[in-house]
Amino acid sequence: MAALVSISTGAFLLPASVAHAHVVVKPGDNLLAAWNTNPLPSLALFLVAYLYINGLSRWPQPSHPISRWQKASFFAGLLAIFLALQSPIDSLSAHQFSIHQVQHLLLRMAGPLLVLGGAPLTPMLRGLPPWALRGMVRPVVGNRTARRSYDWLTNPVVTTFIFLGTLYLWQVPDLHNLAIRHDSVHELMHVTMALSGFLFWWLVIDPMPHRSRLHYGLRILYLGLIVIPNTLLGAGIVFNGNLLYESYYDFPQPLSMAQLTDQQIGGLLLWVIGDMMSILAAGVVMILWYQQEQAREESWDAAPD
Repeated sequence: MAALVSISTGAFLLPASVAHAHVVVKPGDNLLAAWNTNPLPSLALFLVAYLYINGLSRWPQPSHPISRWQKASFFAGLLAIFLALQSPIDSLSAHQFSIHQVQHLLLRMAGPLLVLGGAPLTPMLRGLPPWALRGMVRPVVGNRTARRSYDWLTNPVVTTFIFLGTLYLWQVPDLHNLAIRHDSVHELMHVTMALSGFLFWWLVIDPMPHRSRLHYGLRILYLGLIVIPNTLLGAGIVFNGNLLYESYYDFPQPLSMAQLTDQQIGGLLLWVIGDMMSILAAGVVMILWYQQEQAREESWDAAPD
């Protein structure tokens, strides 16, 4: 939050300029060719994929095997983040509010949910070189301040506040318009969206060997509660008769969509798709809860009297 305030204040003092990191798409251009040419997101995703694959190869007798479905989930999550940051979705997100909401759903909902569904913690740690484990991971894990900070961040109340607070903050018209017009603030928007998403889903998905402090029943309640503020925000955008985000019209409009229509579609995506993803995730948690209870009953039945 402090970084956000600092960058935002500095950006307000600069002359307004459109974001230069995105490909400017004009009416009549081939939208499928409007890929973001910045290589950094792709390099980061390739590194993550390498660590995951390398870790699996170094783990011949896993204590908790990673299934094919989990591996597919992990790489689907990386693909979702790749599409959000490198595909024409990224280029069009500076032109259309509705496309920008698609990008945010990929970054804060679909991508983190699928990546953590791949149980990446152990494979990625095993994939690190020994010097990184000894010199970076172990000192952090052994640091008392770091552990206390982790405990505080993973408090469900704090996590929910960060997840929803980040979403609401970036929908404030002045901040949202600022992010569209300035590269540094726009990148900060993406980083905070993704990090808040990973933090939130970390408590829900519970990838082994991590164990969430939330019982399965509380996780379902947790997911149900975030539907309410998400619905209120989306509905507020849909039914607002005023144009809230005029910064998109600093750019050409390749989709030739009416301004308020674009805003209403974006609000609907935030509202309906966001709620649906939370409800689907709650269904998955219910299945996992049922499977855990079945395994527990079977272990009790198999135990000697």
